[in-house]
Amino acid sequence: MSEPFSRAEQRMRVEGMVRQGEMLSQPDLVVRPDDGGGDIAPADAPGPTAIRVDGYLKIVQDNGYIAHVTLHQDGQQVWGTANHSGNVRCDNVTGTVVGEQLSMTIPWDNGTRGIYTSRAHLEDGAFTTFGQGIMRGDTYDELHPDVRATWEVQDRVFTRLDHM
Repeated sequence: MSEPFSRAEQRMRVEGMVRQGEMLSQPDLVVRPDDGGGDIAPADAPGPTAIRVDGYLKIVQDNGYIAHVTLHQDGQQVWGTANHSGNVRCDNVTGTVVGEQLSMTIPWDNGTRGIYTSRAHLEDGAFTTFGQGIMRGDTYDELHPDVRATWEVQDRVFTRLDHM
């Protein structure tokens, strides 16, 4: 019994279906005509401008401190409260989230002023899956810039911006 298509034709048809399937599995991709007859490019639909960070953040610093921060978020603006070491508090946390990057200022009531900046993008972690990441960053005391630490939000994963 002979096949309806030659081996070369079968391979071309299968490769074409795979390419077509890859395009269909990418909801954020669209086909746009251009001089070359068509190109795949990101969709023009506007996406979110910031990840969601509102809620509780347990920020573990490499210098031994753990900051407990509760944030509220409206678009890119964040505000909230924080405490560390049991009795050091702040009722006026302010900051922004641009893309996947969080920046906060925490004026602690012990006379220090923490500047917290996460890395530009979420990072893979031990308990993250596709579309998720953990937040890491750096902090320093604005009044004493030589006092620095790195940090990580523990007990929470975030949804990456391109998966919202």
